[in-house]
Amino acid sequence: MPTDTTYKGIPVSPGISIGKAYLYTRSSFEVDTEFISNGEVAKELDEFRKALELSMKELNKIRSLSHEKIGKKNSLIFDAQMQILEDKFFITGIINRIQNEKRTASFIFDEEMSKIGNALLSANDEYLKERVADIKDVRNRVLRNMKKEKLVSKVAEYSIIIGHELTPADTILFSKRKVQGYATDKGGTTSHAAIVSRALRVPAVVGMKDISKNIGQGDMIIIDGFNGLIIKNPSEKTLGEYKRKLIQLQEYEKTLNDVIDLPGETLDKRQIELSANIEFDEEISFIVNTGHCGIGLYRTEHLFLEAGDFPSEERQIEEYSHIASVTYPNFVTIRTYDIGGDKLLPRSEKEDNPFLGWRGIRICLDRIEIFKEQLSALLISSSKKNVKIMFPMISSVSEVIKAKKILEEVKCDLDRKGIIYDKNIETGIMIEVPSAYFLADELAKEVNFFSIGTNDLIQYILAVDRGNEYISGLYQTFHPAVLRAIKSITEAAHRNNIKISVCGEMASDPLATAVLVGLGIDELSVVPSVFPKIKQIIRKIDYRDASEFCKRILNLCHEEDIKAEIENYYKEKL
Repeated sequence: MPTDTTYKGIPVSPGISIGKAYLYTRSSFEVDTEFISNGEVAKELDEFRKALELSMKELNKIRSLSHEKIGKKNSLIFDAQMQILEDKFFITGIINRIQNEKRTASFIFDEEMSKIGNALLSANDEYLKERVADIKDVRNRVLRNMKKEKLVSKVAEYSIIIGHELTPADTILFSKRKVQGYATDKGGTTSHAAIVSRALRVPAVVGMKDISKNIGQGDMIIIDGFNGLIIKNPSEKTLGEYKRKLIQLQEYEKTLNDVIDLPGETLDKRQIELSANIEFDEEISFIVNTGHCGIGLYRTEHLFLEAGDFPSEERQIEEYSHIASVTYPNFVTIRTYDIGGDKLLPRSEKEDNPFLGWRGIRICLDRIEIFKEQLSALLISSSKKNVKIMFPMISSVSEVIKAKKILEEVKCDLDRKGIIYDKNIETGIMIEVPSAYFLADELAKEVNFFSIGTNDLIQYILAVDRGNEYISGLYQTFHPAVLRAIKSITEAAHRNNIKISVCGEMASDPLATAVLVGLGIDELSVVPSVFPKIKQIIRKIDYRDASEFCKRILNLCHEEDIKAEIENYYKEKL
């Protein structure tokens, strides 16, 4: 009889699938490190150019398929890869090195791609670090074409893909085979493979370390994208339990549709505004189809990545105007640049501790002209009066005052030009560093709203890098210090008559919903996939009861005890 063997990873796309494992191993390509003669240079350059051309053709095909599967904007992943191969300065540099150094094209290309990858790895930003996989994809594609090897993309239909690491191209190509799930050794919540999986609505678990070594070809497995589990050789009992869960999930999803258009209010009629965290086209379409909710956090960093530098004002106006139009008449809160990687910006020195370095609002206040361009684009896009501006990584009152002063200067400039914009546009800040927590009352007097960025706030309060596998277990959402901080910040906001939202991952955790409501949060900005579930929970709880419950758990001093109390509360109330 089979015996359950369970492996835990990071859940990045919800859902449950039962099926056979397909062990996917991507070919690795070694570079030729030998020197070449003068007479071999022309041939080497010709082979390099042919490999680039073929790689571009492949990416074009994948991009077209991606448009069909997950929308145009999500397909910018492949546009960014193509831009690398179309970058004349980059390619000319490689050609010049081949000619001058008399080294193989594969050696020089590999070195230059490694430089880009290392720059991303040095960034203090999980999203940017995850872009290394995209760089590897471009590198491997070109090297494969130099070696004239075929692209392998066929897998068994209806299988669950197990691999060391998957690229966005892998997930798109595999989608043609109706795969039922993905599990990988590497990856994080912001990897493009994870993003594509969510867009395709396929359960996925990443960061499983050795799953590709522990699962064999054709093994019967269960993938649980809610809890980040892979169950190998499930027993009849486990198999039966998950089959029942699948049926319940299907029935539950039907009931969720019933709450889509209902207001987000508790049983005792307290209104909780529900909005979405948005970055990709598939998510934007969700807004149109899901009760036309607003956007509580719209990230602008993808524009930076798309352009390889700060985007033009024109490109920003196009982007912000589009999202404001789609969201209207609801509000969209657009966060100014939250770039965190020193190597991605023109700086000569390396930061010793980028977590405590040059990032967020600090960059904007140092690069005032770039900041003004973004603020100008935001204001020009605000003519429908549904745009809010949010400043990230605020650590002092003076930073807010400086940012507002620059905003006023931009307003004056637009007034001189006769450009129409929302003169009463609301400004807010993200509360995500301890100093902002301690200064919450003073900061609240300077802005129209707060948004708690729980991802960073938890990391800074607990001094835990959640991306560090050695201590990631210390990253505790329900740590008493975290809950007490959220309560204190919320009270400061309400004392000063401003609204407060939560936009970090905690807001999208259904187990945290009743807690955040009970702590007094006015708005939850969540990922689109959990929007209906969060709304359903809100509509099943009583605010006064949740408040009393939170008073009790705030007196507890162990995260384990708090979490147990929350789980019991859900069993009783929901």
